[in-house]
Amino acid sequence: MAVAGARPVSTFPIFGRRLPVRPRRTTRAGRRPGTRRHGREISSVSGFLLAIAAAAGLALFYLSQSAHVAATGYQIDTLQSRLGELQAEQQALIAQIGQARSASDIGARARSQLGLVPLDQTVVRFAGTSIAHGN
Repeated sequence: MAVAGARPVSTFPIFGRRLPVRPRRTTRAGRRPGTRRHGREISSVSGFLLAIAAAAGLALFYLSQSAHVAATGYQIDTLQSRLGELQAEQQALIAQIGQARSASDIGARARSQLGLVPLDQTVVRFAGTSIAHGN
């Protein structure tokens, strides 16, 4: 049930509590009515502008962070593809090393690059095992 001339307890509940009610002021005789209202309008406009500025700041921060995340993602993709290329190159080098260590490849390079030829078994002489020990 509403009472004529009654005011609400508060305008905005904050965290479940209601704001205290301020008593109404009566206008003084020498003052024009509505002068106080102008000050409240300025404070509400400045509060609104402050909220807009804060929202714009948060939006710019969000955009800069999302751009940074996107750039980091592109960099990760580039590095992963480079890693794949380097791993393939490493496997090719390991295969080349294995081929270069084979006996047939070593013999072929000795004949072609160094001009070496294999010796016949009849040309090779081994030293005997009898060595005189001096006491």
